[in-house]
Amino acid sequence: MMKITALRNDVEVIDYEHYTQHLATVFHNRIMALSSNEYLTIFGVGTVEIRVLAAIASHPLHKAADIGALISIDKGAVSRAITKLESAGSIRGSTDKPEGKQKRWELTEQGWQIHSQFINVVKRRHERVTDGIEESELDAFNKTLHKLISNVDKIS
Repeated sequence: MMKITALRNDVEVIDYEHYTQHLATVFHNRIMALSSNEYLTIFGVGTVEIRVLAAIASHPLHKAADIGALISIDKGAVSRAITKLESAGSIRGSTDKPEGKQKRWELTEQGWQIHSQFINVVKRRHERVTDGIEESELDAFNKTLHKLISNVDKIS
C-alpha cells in the first residue's frame, strides 16, 4: 500500500503529495471553482444546475432521484436545480399518470441550446486540463477513479 504519511518531528502526519483523497479533493475544488465561474458567466446558472441539465440530456425522462444518483448530488440540491431550470424554461416534466407526482424530466428546445453551448465549453476545458497527458494515461486514470468510487461505495 502506498504510504500517505510522513514523519515530522517524530510525529506521523499526512503527506499531502501522496495522499490520494487530498489530491482528488484539490482537483475537484479547483475544477469546480473554474467551472462555476464559467457557467455563471456564460449561462447564468451554477454548477449544480448545469450538471442536472447535462444529466437530463444524457438520460432523458428520468426522475429527480435517478438524476441525483447519476451525478452524485443529494435530492434536495437536484430538486432546487430542477425548479430553477423549469422556471427558466430549460426543462419540462411529465408524469406517467395524470395524478402522478414524480415527474420525468427532459430538455426543452431552450435547454438543448444551452446544452449545445455547454458541451463546447466542457470539451475546450477538458482539452486544456488534460493537455500533455496521453490518452492511455487518462484511460488508466479513469479506470482507477472507477475503482476508487466502487471502493467508497462498498464502505458507505
